[in-house]
Amino acid sequence: MWRRLRVRYDLSVPQDVVRQIISVLDPHGVERRSNRRLLRRRYTSRGPNHIIHIDGYDKLKQFGFAVHSAIDGFSRKILWLYVGRSNNDPRFISRLDFISAIDGVPKIVRSDRGTENSQIHDLQLALRWDHNDDFRRYKSFMYGRSTSNQRIESWWGHVGRLSARFWKELFKQFRDNGEFDNSNPIHVESLRFCFTHLIQRDFDYSVQEWNQHQIRYQQNEESPYGIPDLMYYVPEMYGAEEQKMPLAYTHEELQETANAISISYPRYGCSQEFLDEVQEFVGDVDNFQLPDSVEETSELYQHLVHLFE
Repeated sequence: MWRRLRVRYDLSVPQDVVRQIISVLDPHGVERRSNRRLLRRRYTSRGPNHIIHIDGYDKLKQFGFAVHSAIDGFSRKILWLYVGRSNNDPRFISRLDFISAIDGVPKIVRSDRGTENSQIHDLQLALRWDHNDDFRRYKSFMYGRSTSNQRIESWWGHVGRLSARFWKELFKQFRDNGEFDNSNPIHVESLRFCFTHLIQRDFDYSVQEWNQHQIRYQQNEESPYGIPDLMYYVPEMYGAEEQKMPLAYTHEELQETANAISISYPRYGCSQEFLDEVQEFVGDVDNFQLPDSVEETSELYQHLVHLFE
């Protein structure tokens, strides 16, 4: 309250005065907080695919890499994670391949209000329109702030510690050494071409490790503890049931829809125009072996930039 008065209303009010006012306006709330009896909302998910949380990761965006991921609310299993050139384009993240893979529809999808989620919002409503449960139609998609999306925010923290921090520091070193300028399209596309496969591979390892790690006991009894993969695929071990809803469309119809409204992340991360230019130097890129080590990939990046400039 004191900070809000100062920041929002530019009022300088002593903290003691604010405390006295609050004790008059909300004495019961003050008593609960004093006795540490403030009740917080509990997160509830009834089983796998009851609610999935989707979000984008922007820490590497300044270097040309965007990440998009989804996590199951019950098991905390990472359902997908893709590294690409954008996570703001709805065509990249419709993820109808996930719907086909589980042969069903998640009961609820939760995301922030970014425009990139507009298409997945419409698809979720369409796929859930004819169901008859309490969360059908408009209730099957929930909006909320990214910072309040705790399930996936916890995952992003894990990604930052294990993977993203290394790449961020490496690319910052390129920038500080004058080897990378994010306003230069040649630099950005060259970095994407050289490093996308390494970053994706690194993140894939992080996903595998997360999905197989042991989640410790939680005070919230509605959140089971165990191994995410086991909780997702064998929920009966944890007293839960699969929550996905049946598909009203065939896999062929889903594939036709995917072909019409979505696009895959580029294999090499860069634009097709840049890839055509690269082929002038390396020949057929499908037969070109990208390096597996950071050191060799860094040398390839510097070589490409030199050739284009």
